[in-house]
Amino acid sequence: MLKNNFNQFHKQFSENLPRSLERTINLLNEIGNPQNEIKNIIHIAGTNGKGSILSYIKSCLTMNNLKVNAFTSPHLVQINERILINNKIIEDELLDKTIDRLFQYSKNMNIAFFEFITGCALYLFNQNKADWNLFEVGMGGQFDATNILPQKDLAIIAPISYDHEDFLGDDIIEITKEKMGITNNETYTVVGKQPKNITDFILKNFLYNKEKRFVYGLDWTMTKKKELFYYEDNDASIRINNPFMIGEHQKMNAALSIASLRFLERSNKINFSKNIIEKGISKTKWHGRLEKINCDNNLSELWIDSCHNPSGTKAIACEMKKMNSKKQKKMNLIFSLKKGKKIRDFITPFEGIFDEIKYICINDNHYSFNEIKKNTNGTNINIREVREFDKTLILKNNHPSRILICGSMQLVGKAISIF
Repeated sequence: MLKNNFNQFHKQFSENLPRSLERTINLLNEIGNPQNEIKNIIHIAGTNGKGSILSYIKSCLTMNNLKVNAFTSPHLVQINERILINNKIIEDELLDKTIDRLFQYSKNMNIAFFEFITGCALYLFNQNKADWNLFEVGMGGQFDATNILPQKDLAIIAPISYDHEDFLGDDIIEITKEKMGITNNETYTVVGKQPKNITDFILKNFLYNKEKRFVYGLDWTMTKKKELFYYEDNDASIRINNPFMIGEHQKMNAALSIASLRFLERSNKINFSKNIIEKGISKTKWHGRLEKINCDNNLSELWIDSCHNPSGTKAIACEMKKMNSKKQKKMNLIFSLKKGKKIRDFITPFEGIFDEIKYICINDNHYSFNEIKKNTNGTNINIREVREFDKTLILKNNHPSRILICGSMQLVGKAISIF
């Protein structure tokens, strides 16, 4: 049913439900509580970079000849992307069979799609044992469906900033409390680079056990020597070199991933050589993260990125500015944006970087063009509407141009699909 019409299937689930783990618990009770049998768990929360961090860690684990199951979200093109079984994206037949099985239990429940697909992942991970099981939080932390896991070997807190304010609120300390809900003072936890007030709050209220924490700025850091980046702690210096994951923010994601592996090693949960980590980092790929796409037009340089919140756009705006300072081209931005995002805060970092900015409303879950225009009044940003997204938007360019497509995972997925 899923393969034939994902959108139709998705509509069978409830939306805007109260934040709670109760619905996920009810579904898992029906299928024998598979979460209780899953061992060797790494759980990742934060605002930006979670998927990249998971991807770096997965690459290092597989480079070390270990089997990995992983659950990520959302997907770009196919739902299968969310679930990896033994290092590979799940096959259609196994996913369809699992969805059909669990849907029999959930069809009379008031449950969200993410809660349902999390149940599917847990069921599959229990049926297909791996050396390590990686989970990316969908939204928040404390009440996210992935937080049903009773025992975690490691929690990772990626950089925390604003996103999903319609669910999590706009108080950064309250958002931090929600993200920190995946861990506690007795769980081994690695913390990425944060604003000082957030780090101080975390250490004072959540991670006061120094033996169970590994914190950026206290226990590890990232340094830049000439043009090279290094992860460093008291015992190691590990080079970060990856030709596929572009941008300084990705170097920091890599450093946080290395810190996580190093802390697991210190905790006697795993063994790694420096060489394996460097190789794993160097071979990591993660679709849709400042990725260059071959668009069959020698004049157009096409980039895609899944950034959808202010901290994400700041990082990508910085990288696009760097690109154009090295080799100047006409800069074009094509974006869409889901409802609930802060329009002005999203678009402002791109001001002065792009010569043309175009907006397309992908579906009813995204802002209309009029809403975008209304919320950007008073800025120096001129946005034009595009009604259809197809190859001609890219291929019709008859002068050297650099194009960025971003703002919506669905829009990025469409770009990947058509090229």
